[in-house]
Amino acid sequence: MRDLDDAARGVMAASTELSRLITKFGEASVDDDGQLVQGVKLQYDVAIGEELAQLYQQAMEEGRRPPAEDLRAALAEKAVRVKSPQLWADYHATKSRIEALRLWLSNQRQVISGYQSLRHAER
Repeated sequence: MRDLDDAARGVMAASTELSRLITKFGEASVDDDGQLVQGVKLQYDVAIGEELAQLYQQAMEEGRRPPAEDLRAALAEKAVRVKSPQLWADYHATKSRIEALRLWLSNQRQVISGYQSLRHAER
């Protein structure tokens, strides 16, 4: 019984953290001064978009075809990693933490289900 309670408390704590991370990650609002406040995901997406546009525009100005889409994406990510390493690191660290929490929660649900089945069988 205690194992089931501990697992349930862990799921509640992880769910709360996951919710907070996802909300903060994709946050977009306007503060009291009228300034746009963006979460890491939005900042990263904007930076990638700007780099993609720059790659395309540069190719057009030079009269050549833009690189293939997958190459443009790789070049844009490299540019963000070089120009804004903290943003790149924050984005990937937060994304990894969100994925890890989702996986852990999924596993815990299976553990809880197993505990419940055992408890039901013991009755």
